[in-house]
Order: sequence, then structure tokens, then C-alpha cells
Amino acid sequence: MAEPRLDTRPFELLPLQVAQRLRPYVGIMADRALAEVLQTFGTPPPGDLREESIRKIIVGWLGHFFDLIEDPARVWDRVLPGYLEAGGRMSRDGQNVETMLRMMSRTARSAWEVLSARAEALDIDRSVLALLTEAQLSYMDGVAAAISRGYESAAKDTTDVGQRRRMHLLALLLAASPADPEAVADAAREAGWTMPRTVAAGVLHARDTGEFPPASLARDVLVDIGRSEPYLVMPDPDGPGRRRLLEPLLSDWIVAVGPTVPVARAAESLGWARDALGLALRGVIPSDGLIRCADHVPTLAIFRSEELIEQVADARLAPLHSLPAVQSRRLGETLLALLQNNFNATEVGNRLHVHPQTVRQRLRLLEDLFGADLDDPQTCLELEMILHAKLSGTRPGDLDRWQKGA
Repeated sequence: MAEPRLDTRPFELLPLQVAQRLRPYVGIMADRALAEVLQTFGTPPPGDLREESIRKIIVGWLGHFFDLIEDPARVWDRVLPGYLEAGGRMSRDGQNVETMLRMMSRTARSAWEVLSARAEALDIDRSVLALLTEAQLSYMDGVAAAISRGYESAAKDTTDVGQRRRMHLLALLLAASPADPEAVADAAREAGWTMPRTVAAGVLHARDTGEFPPASLARDVLVDIGRSEPYLVMPDPDGPGRRRLLEPLLSDWIVAVGPTVPVARAAESLGWARDALGLALRGVIPSDGLIRCADHVPTLAIFRSEELIEQVADARLAPLHSLPAVQSRRLGETLLALLQNNFNATEVGNRLHVHPQTVRQRLRLLEDLFGADLDDPQTCLELEMILHAKLSGTRPGDLDRWQKGA
């Protein structure tokens, strides 16, 4: 990145004796500029600057300007690092560059007013005044560019360092083996992250093949989308309105958030979030809104035992296997609804959008097929879990997914 340059041509055209004539008036120019600054920004002055500090800065600007008249190229190389560092210091201290540049503008105007008033006495003709004006503008442009460059470079460095510290903290929180609590506390302090009482971890999956930048999230939400599996940690997730903080992500990402846990168990929350995201990608649970594991506890618990359920499903659902696919699925859905609603035909009818009498007819058929199994609480619990797993996410065209061998 090239360093800010100064257009030295106006300075090179000015007579050297002009600087010598003007130096005795630096004090008058500085006092007038200070009064302008205080009138513009009010009292106390902007930032943490005191009046004497502002006057010292103004005197320095004026001194550099007169030095440039005498040796523009060499003086600019000498003063440039100071202006770059000033911009960097302002960035690190959280000060506003615009304030400093406006102070410089007021200084230039005050210096011009002093020069104009004394031009005749100083034997400065209009052509020299015009060159001084042009040199002033060139000087202000160069200094403004240098301060801005220093500010931007420091801001970028600060952002990069801060982001690396946040990503390091995030990795410690979500490590498979719990990290040392003192190491986590140290990393949180370095990242400027207040250690919460509880957290929830989440995973993200892009809704299409494009790459998306992270939406603007609350500062205390740690998120890393640069990974093959983007993830995040939200502190104190059960606080008022906290879950809504993730809504800006939902237009571009499928977001699954694990249960609320102590900080030391963040990896466990991440594991549940991964399970929920996997089920959402399979169509088992909806993915149009924020996926909260707390809203899908039965489904998550059942699918964590999916292999075991598959092993016993054939035996438990054997009475349905001999039926046509459409009838088999319809009776399976009815049996699941009956088990979930304590065999209340009216509630099941409302849920399935059929008449209660239709539900009763199906129940009689199910009783013929399953017999005493429907009177055994243990068997009914197993049937409910199996049917929930088998029927979750099925679509009209997938009637054979849950039948024997599917």
C-alpha cells in the first residue's frame, strides 16, 4: 500500500523568505485558530484534549507548513510518520478522525485571515498569497490522507487481532475435551467477552450454494462462518429477547441452537444442535425458522436411538406389513395420534382432519391387528417412539419409507 503523498509543486514555487517572514506570527495564528476551535466544538474541547494540548498541535501544524516551504520533499518524509502514528493512536483511543480534520480546517482558515490582514505590511503580493492558499490546500490534503491511512491501518489491525482472539475463545468453548477453566477465562478477558452464567451453541448451514457474510449480530454472540461447519455461541440465551438476536441470520442460513448449558458444557449443546440440523436437512423437523432443540426434545431423543429403533421396528410394526402401502401408512398415522392423545377419538379426528367415527373404525381395525399389545403401556411407549421416528418428515410420495425393510 503506497504511502500518502504531498503535492509539493505549490511549495516549490514559493519564495523561501516567505517562511522566514511568517514564523514570527505563528503565536498569533495559533491563538486565533484555538479560539475558532473552541467556538466550533465548545468547551471543554473535543475528546480528552486540553486547550494547551490543542494549541501545541496547532503550532506543530503551522511549523510543519513553514518548514515545507523551505524544503518540501525532505520535510514531508520527516513528518509523514508522525501523522500516520497520530491516525493510528486516534483509532486505538476511539477518537474521531473527522474532529481532527475539522480542527485543521479551522487552523488553515485562521492562518489565512492573519496573512490577509498583514499581507501588505509583510510585502506579500497577491500572486504569493494565491500560492500560499494552494500550498495550504495541498498540505491539508496530504495530512488528512496520512491521518486517515494511519487510522484505517490501526483499525484493521485491531479488528484482525480482536477477531482472532474471539475465534480462539470460541474454539476453546466448543472443544470436544473441556478446556481448562482458567484458560477459557483468560481467553475471554483478551477477547473482551464477559463470561456468562450459561450459553447455548449453534450450527449454521447455508440455504443455497452461495457464500454469505455474517449478519450484524450482538457483540457478545461469538460466531465463526469461515469453517466448513459454521458455528456460534450465544451467552445467557434464555434472557428476554435473546433468541431474536439470531433472526438476522435466518434469511441466508438454517440455524439450529442447542439447549442452554453451563459454559463448561458448551460442546454438549453443540452436539444437540448438530443433531437438530441433521434432522432439519432430512426434512424431519422444519427449517424455515430458528431451530431450538428445546422445541424438539422427543424427536431428538428418539433419533439418537435411531439404529436401535430400526432394529425393533420390524417386529413391532409387523401387523401393518401385509397391508397396502397407503392403508399401512394411514393406520400408522392414526395409531401414533391415538397414542399421543390417550386414544381420544375426537382429539385425534381434529388432528388428522377426519370424523371421530372414522377414527373409531380405524381403532377397531388396529385392535384386531395388534391385539393385547395396545393394552400394554411398555409396548405402547415403544410403538409411539417407533412410529414417531418412522413417520417424521414423510411426504406423500414416500409411502414406503417406513414399511418393512424401508
